[in-house]
Amino acid sequence: MEPRHVEEFKVLLGEQNVTQDRDFVKRFFKTLPRNADITVLRPPTHEQLGLAANYAYEKDIPIFTHKRGFLGEEVATSGGVLIDLTNMNKVRRIDEPNLLAFIEYGVTFEEMKKALDPMGLRILMPASATSPSIVRSYVDRDVILANGATRPYQISIFHAILADGRIWMSGNDQLTPDGHSEFREDFGPMYSYFFHASEDIFGMPYAGKVFIYKRWEKRKVTAYGFNEFEGAIRAAYESSRHDQVFECVVADSKYLSVLLAKSSDEADQLASKLAPWNVVFGFDNHEKLVDVWDKQTAQICAKHGGGQTWDELSEIMLERFEYPWYLRDRDHYRGHTETIDYFTFAGKTKSLFAEVDRTLDGYEKGHVAIPSYYGAAFYCETNIYCEPDDPNLEKVWFDAYMKALDMGAHVGRPRGKVAEVIYERIDPENIRMIKNLKRVLDPKGLLNRGQLLEGV
Repeated sequence: MEPRHVEEFKVLLGEQNVTQDRDFVKRFFKTLPRNADITVLRPPTHEQLGLAANYAYEKDIPIFTHKRGFLGEEVATSGGVLIDLTNMNKVRRIDEPNLLAFIEYGVTFEEMKKALDPMGLRILMPASATSPSIVRSYVDRDVILANGATRPYQISIFHAILADGRIWMSGNDQLTPDGHSEFREDFGPMYSYFFHASEDIFGMPYAGKVFIYKRWEKRKVTAYGFNEFEGAIRAAYESSRHDQVFECVVADSKYLSVLLAKSSDEADQLASKLAPWNVVFGFDNHEKLVDVWDKQTAQICAKHGGGQTWDELSEIMLERFEYPWYLRDRDHYRGHTETIDYFTFAGKTKSLFAEVDRTLDGYEKGHVAIPSYYGAAFYCETNIYCEPDDPNLEKVWFDAYMKALDMGAHVGRPRGKVAEVIYERIDPENIRMIKNLKRVLDPKGLLNRGQLLEGV
C-alpha cells in the first residue's frame, strides 16, 4: 500500500489504530508470507469505521474483515486493509423490560455475562464458538446450547457499515434508529437476512441488539448415561418436543471428556468415568415447574434405557453451561480440532454419524447432538482430534461432508470446498440474488472479495 494511504488512515483513525507491524499482523494469519502487503485498521467508533471504508472505497483499496481464526494468503498479499473491530467494545444499552441488549462488535460473551449476572439476566452461549464476539457469533448463526427451547436467531437487529462507508440498519431501525419494535426479528425489508453467515461480503456488522433472558427461581442440571445412541437421542427428542428443558445436549464420552478436561491425560481419565453416551439437561424456571420437568425427563430417560452416569457430571455441566464452548479449547487433546457439522432430523442422526465416522476411519472422534427448535431437528457435530498439520485431513474432511450432503444433511454455514459444492447444487436463482445484492451494495467488489464464493 502506498504510504500516503497509510498516513490518511492514521489521520482518520488515530496513529495507534493503524499498523503494518509484522509482529502484530501475523496474529491474523497461520503463516504470514514474506511479501505480505496488508494494513490493519482498528477503528474505535462506527463513524471512524465509515470514514475509513469510504476512503478505501474511493481509492480502490480492497477491504477485508477479520471474522474468526486465520485468513488466507490472498488477503495477506492483497495490498488492502484488514478491519479488526475489537476496539468497538461498548455495551450501549441493556433494556431489561424488553430483554434486549444493544452491544458493539467487540463485546465478548464473558464481558456480557459479567454485566448481566448482577441483574439476574443471562445471554445464551454458543456450543462451538470460533469467536468471542457476540455479534460475530450470532450473525454467523453459531448453534447455541439452549437451541432447542429458544428462537433460532439470537440477534434481533444489527447495524453494519457498507463497503463505501454508508450505514446499514436492519429491521425497524431502518425507519427510526433505536426504534420501538426492537424485539422483532428484523421487521421490514428482508434483505438483511442475506448478511447472516455471509462472510461480510455485503457489509461489516459493528453492533447488534441481542436477546437476553431472565434467570428464574431455580436452576438445575441433570445427566443420564446410555449404552446405546438410539436411547439417548430419543430421550433428548421427547424431552425437547414436550418443552421440558432449557439446555439439552447428547454427547459421547470422548466429546465430553475433551470438552471438560485441560489436558489429554485428564481427558482420557475422564472418559473412563463417563457412559458411552450421555444426555445432559438444563432447567431454569419456577421451582415447581423445574421439579415437575426433572421428574418427567427422568422417566423419559429410564424408558429409553438411561441410567446413572458419572456423579460429578451434573455439577460440572452446571458451571460449563454458563460459558461459551470454544472450539480452540479442545486443541489440548491432539493439537487441532476440526469439525463436521450439519442439521438433520432425529431419526437420521445415527446413520449420518455412522457414515461420517466410516469416512473418517483411523481418526479419533467425538460426537455431540443438540436439538433445534423443540427437537424439530438436531445440530450434529463430529469433532476430529488430530495433529495441526495432518496432510490427509483436508481430503477426509471434504469426503465426510460429501457423504453427509448426499444423505440429505443440511449445512448451515459451509466453508471452503464444501461451500463451493453447495453453491453449485442450490437453485441458480439463489446465486443470482446473492450476486445482484452484492453488486448493489458493493459495485466495485472491494469488500471481502472471494470470501464467500469465487467471483463474489
